[in-house]
Amino acid sequence: MTDAVAEAPASLEPLYAQLHRGRRPAGVSREATFANQRERLFGAMIETVAERGYPRTSIRRVSALAGVSTRTFYDRLGSMEACFLGSYDYAVKRARGRIGDAYGAREGDWQTRLRWAFAEFAAEVEENPKAARLVLVEALGAGPAAVARMQETRLAFEKMLVASFRDGGVALPPTVAKGIVCGVERIARQHLLAGNVRELLALEDDLARWLLSYHSSATVALRATNPTCPRDRAPSRPPAQGRCERVRVLQATARVAAEGGYEHLTVRQISVAAGISVEAFDALYDSTAQCFLASLSLLALEALRCAKGASQTSGQPLGGVHRGMVALMGHVASDPVLQRVAFVEVFAVGSAAIEHREALLHKFNELLITRVPEPLRLSNVTVEAIIGAIWGIVHHHVTQGTAHRLPALAGQLSYLALAPVIGGEAAVQVILAADDDAA
Repeated sequence: MTDAVAEAPASLEPLYAQLHRGRRPAGVSREATFANQRERLFGAMIETVAERGYPRTSIRRVSALAGVSTRTFYDRLGSMEACFLGSYDYAVKRARGRIGDAYGAREGDWQTRLRWAFAEFAAEVEENPKAARLVLVEALGAGPAAVARMQETRLAFEKMLVASFRDGGVALPPTVAKGIVCGVERIARQHLLAGNVRELLALEDDLARWLLSYHSSATVALRATNPTCPRDRAPSRPPAQGRCERVRVLQATARVAAEGGYEHLTVRQISVAAGISVEAFDALYDSTAQCFLASLSLLALEALRCAKGASQTSGQPLGGVHRGMVALMGHVASDPVLQRVAFVEVFAVGSAAIEHREALLHKFNELLITRVPEPLRLSNVTVEAIIGAIWGIVHHHVTQGTAHRLPALAGQLSYLALAPVIGGEAAVQVILAADDDAA
């Protein structure tokens, strides 16, 4: 990230009034001045990221919008990453306070208090969509430290869910709690990307029914029902030799991006890895970004085919959902290229890639919809939340370096998919029966 993409600071008007101009007046402490400058920088970062995306944000632009010099920027924050993380913390602190107050300060049973908490979350997103975009969208591509911040934030809300379910007499497994938080997060992210955050609060009833469908003590039977995937297991992808030129290029692109990172991806690297000329590449794709996103689509298609094929081996449609999940988690766990491209490097491309990834995740809805009998099918928002729950857990383990554990979680991930359809106890019975049939 450089200042080369920034407009000249002289063309920008500061967004915020300065605490004072020139010499610091008596009665205003140095600490107050510094705090005011930092808050203005955080606000400018939120504005700039909402307008341009984090990859195209510059220190010069943020400083100009905050009404400070770049020297002051470095003195107060030190780096672009520090400014982004400070802005993230600034936005999350306000939201957590608001949601926590709603959850803890009013009377009501645990279900009612969770509804109040969601209502305040939806209101925060609607009233501060630029800050919400930084926290829920742009943080995904802002580096490992930002992803770690997201995981810390989720953990706070996961603990809230676990405590609520405990009040309701159920021990909610941590993985299921994480899935619920990730599912709500995805629904909010979709509305931010679509620019319709005002509709988020209207989903309260749907999301409440979805959340409460996991209120079952039967999940204790699902712990470690499947083995972990060996770390050195070879990817299931067939070799490129003999495949068409376009597929060879896409496989080479995914492999090179996984090994060296998207930011260093070049046409020449791809051409050499695929065994074609630069001219041949140019005839297929307009840019490395277009080619990279096409390679991501190919990886997603391979994973979907794996899951759908396995799901069709069961004579019971709902048991097929679990078999598909087992195969899918094994596929992801065994393929480091898929892990790196789909859960790390994709976010370096920018907001367009996040939208592309959301569209690909939507395709996995078919695995739920086509295997579930018509009378039991769920609302679109519930299906989208389930997909967000499942892939949020996968993303967590990939970025934590524990993707080899995903097959062991297949039962709980299937529970996330099936409990809203047939209830918690019935979902556990289906999952255990499918495991017994496969043994």
